[in-house]
Amino acid sequence: MEISEITLRNKVVLITGASKGIGVAFALACAKAGADIAVFARSSLDNTVKLVKEKTGKDILAINGDMRKLTDIKQMIDFTIKHFGKLDVLVNNAAVVHISKITETSEEDWDRVIDINLKGVYFACKYAAEHMIPRRSGVIINLGSELAHTGAANYTAYSASKGAVFIFSQALAIELGQYNIRVVTLSPGPTNTDMCKPILEDPERRDLLLNKGVLYSI
Repeated sequence: MEISEITLRNKVVLITGASKGIGVAFALACAKAGADIAVFARSSLDNTVKLVKEKTGKDILAINGDMRKLTDIKQMIDFTIKHFGKLDVLVNNAAVVHISKITETSEEDWDRVIDINLKGVYFACKYAAEHMIPRRSGVIINLGSELAHTGAANYTAYSASKGAVFIFSQALAIELGQYNIRVVTLSPGPTNTDMCKPILEDPERRDLLLNKGVLYSI
């Protein structure tokens, strides 16, 4: 199906982690499909705003904040609803990866991964659901990972966080289904973004992924 065949006209989509990588691709694709877009990230969103404007002519709402802070997450939802009047789709894309042996992983490393990849996702869903339930309408898309299903050496904290996101999303889909709210998980494999740089810096490994057709570019 071509993107031109998909319509999100009159829909409001909020995307976290939208300063680079997959988040930018989501923002651009949804804007091309006609959605009103809000984007959230801790770092500057200027490039995302500029790209979407150049490619689609649409102005988007940029919100800065930290997925580790519940006040920022709640404000993200509140600002989106105040600006657009509603929230139809939440895309929980923000995430960090930590690569190390379990024997070398500190409590600080673990807390950072879990706080952003799992706790932040959980509470973004909570605050979105508070708005979506009375409307009996909405979609929540949580970004998982291939590693949620396979795991990988030296990715234990990241795999744990994404595995938890997967089963949490299944549970939430059951809980919110009665309100006509859909909850789904996307589990991408290696993608040519900054997050995958440690993998792609090895030319042999990069070529192997490309030859197998499992390295995605955006």
